[in-house]
Amino acid sequence: METYRDYFPTKAYKVSAMKLSNLLRVERDRLDVLANSLGRKSAIGLDNLRQELPRIVDFCKKYHEAYAEYLRAVIPQQPRPIQCRASCGNCCHHYPMSVEPFELIYLYSSLREREDFISVMEACQIRSSLFEGLYEKRFAELGSEDEAEDKALHDYFGVWKPCPFSDAAGDCGIYPLRPVSCRMYFSETDPKYCTPEALLTDKNDSYVVYMPDNIEEAIYGISEHYEALNLPESYFGGLLSLNQYEGILS
Repeated sequence: METYRDYFPTKAYKVSAMKLSNLLRVERDRLDVLANSLGRKSAIGLDNLRQELPRIVDFCKKYHEAYAEYLRAVIPQQPRPIQCRASCGNCCHHYPMSVEPFELIYLYSSLREREDFISVMEACQIRSSLFEGLYEKRFAELGSEDEAEDKALHDYFGVWKPCPFSDAAGDCGIYPLRPVSCRMYFSETDPKYCTPEALLTDKNDSYVVYMPDNIEEAIYGISEHYEALNLPESYFGGLLSLNQYEGILS
């Protein structure tokens, strides 16, 4: 945390980091108490998912708002201005990972109200199956899960398949609901270089805005309370897993 304070010394950064940290601490404490009352390690399970849904949605909204404030404090301190703009959507051809379970539940609870819900799930299935196929091929070649995943993620980007939530213009159709994995990715170079051909070259200068270690640890502590749901951390795979619990969430 001290490193972040040295690099981002502004009052706006300190205030935003404190708000985010406090929000996460309160939620983690709430889930700890709930788990203890239920006599188990994980607070959220199939038996109380529906009951907890309003609290999960409320927390996730506040989490995204707090992270947005954090970004507003951090981004202006970058050495070069951000080049990301509306109707770009190049980064929306990646296969998002590290999506927190409460974010998946928040998004799914909104998606299931849409008229095109079935089409959205089918699109997620296509993308999830595509990635799994690429991963299995790389794993057979490399024998290492981490290396295979890294290579498969780059392979997937090379296929250039847009996110099912991107519209024809390249804008996000669920922008207010998107997870932090989608919110934290930025580029200081022209979007035309956010392509498979230029991604790993000097032409592209994109990066991820991470959070301080204590905040990351708090997020991990909250996500541990969802382990009983066995949700994968991948964006599309996680939504598909939640679809199996449709009867519980309805």
